[in-house]
Amino acid sequence: MLLEKFLRQKFLMKIFIFNPLYTTPLDSRYEKYFIRAGSRWPHSGIKRKGTLPHYLPFPFFLAYAAAWLKKEGFETATCDCVAMNLPLEQLLARIEEEKPDLLFFETATPTINQDLDFVRRLKQRLSGARIILGGPHSSVYPVEILKENPEIDFIVIGEYEESLVELAKALRDKLPVEGVKGIVYREAGGSVKFSGPGGLIDPLDRLPAPAYDMFPSSWRPEPAVYWDGFCQHRPALQMHASRGCPYKCDFCLWNQVMYANGRYRTFPASRVVDGMVELKSRYKAREIYFDDDDFTINPAQVEAIAGEIIRRGLDIKWSCMGDAINLNRELVKKMAASGCVGIKFGVESGSRRMLEHVGKPLDLDRIRETVRWCGESGIKTHATFSLGLPEDDIESLRETLKFLESFNADSIQVSICTPFPGTRFFKKAEAEKLLKTMDWEKYDGKASDVVKHPRIDLETVETLRAGAIKRWLFNRLVSPAWLFRQSRYFFRILRGLGPKFIFGQLRSLVEEEFLLSKK
Repeated sequence: MLLEKFLRQKFLMKIFIFNPLYTTPLDSRYEKYFIRAGSRWPHSGIKRKGTLPHYLPFPFFLAYAAAWLKKEGFETATCDCVAMNLPLEQLLARIEEEKPDLLFFETATPTINQDLDFVRRLKQRLSGARIILGGPHSSVYPVEILKENPEIDFIVIGEYEESLVELAKALRDKLPVEGVKGIVYREAGGSVKFSGPGGLIDPLDRLPAPAYDMFPSSWRPEPAVYWDGFCQHRPALQMHASRGCPYKCDFCLWNQVMYANGRYRTFPASRVVDGMVELKSRYKAREIYFDDDDFTINPAQVEAIAGEIIRRGLDIKWSCMGDAINLNRELVKKMAASGCVGIKFGVESGSRRMLEHVGKPLDLDRIRETVRWCGESGIKTHATFSLGLPEDDIESLRETLKFLESFNADSIQVSICTPFPGTRFFKKAEAEKLLKTMDWEKYDGKASDVVKHPRIDLETVETLRAGAIKRWLFNRLVSPAWLFRQSRYFFRILRGLGPKFIFGQLRSLVEEEFLLSKK
């Protein structure tokens, strides 16, 4: 025991995990910002200065890594600057105060230039600290980034939690790093080497619970600050019940880059419900949002979780990101009985041909039917669509518009698809010389104009997108059944969120859409 204590004190190492905030002033009141860590869809937004974004995903990879490092005996500090509205200069001051041995953060394509600039500032201020990068963009171009940026010491690839922990242990214990899988590093002579694939964490139960008590920072834990606007109650906290997806959509960033097209994995249902109990008890959560890649893809898993909630008599509402592919009426009823109040569906296209092209085996009649089942059970539905898919043409876009005219979901989101590096969409566009630019800042999931579609131009796609939303909304507003359903949800949401919070969220959304329309 004394020897173990001596060794731990001798080789004690501190790591600082953070998520930087990059803002660009637009005028005296508004600024542009980026959502990165925690998002499968890195994108910009516009907000009032001094306020938080209206959408703020929980940075699960960072939180699992922080918990695992802490479990291994590392002194671990964290700071999600996006969730704290903390400027870079204040982050630098905090890092200098913490005096860490290791620094880690995630990169993203639209902010990679800012990421690398910040790395240089870090190295100037803390020359003795080792800097480690992770996240999608550095996972796609690790060798190039390390060669061109001597300030960076290591890059961890893909699903990085275990690689980061093993790398930190090797550095602490003065062991050779080449034995750590899933990293890119420099040899003594300066040459850059890849240690080999790290593999996925399987079973997922090897992961500790995410460090909710360290976010948005280790000195100000307040996990309820993270928010998805689909939730209907506050406080609402975010969880994972699984990782990955068996379907390999061409444009999906996390499945192809973070999980390397690996297999779908689940946490045990009992552990998931234990987590719900913990969040309700410790943080007074009234709703849990399962921000899985696809929560509903495994009916047995969904049934086990719903059944465990019912068996324990747990009184908490929950919602999820899911799919209609494997849901059935009885399972939807059981989900509702266990407290489910909302499901987001990734539909992507109203064209069967496009769904086949991107690799999504969704039956469009089935999604209509599933939305109807949800409505009957009091489950609010939201559906996401992507225009400008790799094989989209005017015919497929019109098919999507026609589908939307009679699609009875409670809300929809229609986006223009961005070919992020590492995806098959990007590789295909690059091979066919369809990329307009390699200016990474323009690879913004919210405002992308980086790919030439051989069969349709972006202006047409944008015009159809705007028209699709207006037409869908008009058709819903003249539907008595849809309006009646919304009235029921309105009073539930009013009780769950309160009028002041609802007004603030609506104002933020309207302001952002107005400012984006002027760009």
